[in-house]
Amino acid sequence: MKSKRLSKKSGMPPGSPVYTGIKTGTTVISMLVYDDENFQVHENISLEKAIKLQGKSSTNWIIVKGITQTEGLQQLADHFGIHPLIFEDIFNVDQMPKVQDIENNLFVTMKNLTWGANDQIESEHVSLFLGPNILISFEENGNMIFSSIIERLKIGKGKGRLRQEDYLCYLLIDHIVDNYYVLLDHTEDQIEDLEKLLIDNPSDELSHTFLRLKKNLMILRKTVNPLKEEVRFLTREQSDLISEYTRQYLSDVSDHLSFLTQSIDSFRDMIASMMDLLMANNANRMNNIMKTLTLVSTIIIPMTLVSSIYGMNFAFMPELHYKFGYPAVLAGMGAMGLGMYVYMKKKKWF
Repeated sequence: MKSKRLSKKSGMPPGSPVYTGIKTGTTVISMLVYDDENFQVHENISLEKAIKLQGKSSTNWIIVKGITQTEGLQQLADHFGIHPLIFEDIFNVDQMPKVQDIENNLFVTMKNLTWGANDQIESEHVSLFLGPNILISFEENGNMIFSSIIERLKIGKGKGRLRQEDYLCYLLIDHIVDNYYVLLDHTEDQIEDLEKLLIDNPSDELSHTFLRLKKNLMILRKTVNPLKEEVRFLTREQSDLISEYTRQYLSDVSDHLSFLTQSIDSFRDMIASMMDLLMANNANRMNNIMKTLTLVSTIIIPMTLVSSIYGMNFAFMPELHYKFGYPAVLAGMGAMGLGMYVYMKKKKWF
């Protein structure tokens, strides 16, 4: 599926905006214009109106929900001077998380991760463009992932209303990073449950659960690791767009990402050890089965030998005419089996 999406860009020149995801829905534009005293929300507006609403002394946030319509957003890129290479990465949903400072603009791309069906992680491509007196967020699916931040700004909770676009950019990054903690906590609960099952009731079905967990952690690691390095770069980059005040908060996000990376690596090691234990348990169980079958066969083989001898159809077999021949043979076969059992028991073979 991924290779087919990436093939959409084959043969196109650099900077060609092509949406590489699965097209669902339309593009909806909203805008927030606020300061410490006023707060305005403009929903489902045109690009022209969003451009006109930009205030010089207020904080301006344009929210683009759904990035399927590349042609319609070209006007936005032209007006705010979004570099063609950056504009291309906005629509490339397979782009790794990164931070790029180009032409006095800051571009951040990252992944918003949520739990989907069957306890599998689903990823949504999110891009942030920070320019002079403007912040534009691009959400792939338009799931309103920043609704809680909008509500906090609306009621004036926190410091967001007192700061500019750089602090708002930090709030959005921090919100997505906080979602990673939710996924990690849920993964930790799953690992603890699997540990109990592995000890109390190991089964072959656990291997499928381990593989699913391993895949989820791989997605988390591919998302968190690059972002950790990029945010660290952002804290050291001397950009006019980011104040020293905001840079301190970004440093805290960098610490969170470092902790997440260590936790993910720790969970991966735990899952690898548990998978080794599961394979060892399966091998031991198979060995016990083979041992049981071998012991049963060892006991039965002498009896089979005796029964096969007396099962031969020779005319002259004196034992066949003895009055107590049949019970004697049965008693002898039973004695051989019992003797073999006592011998193996003394040898502690089972």
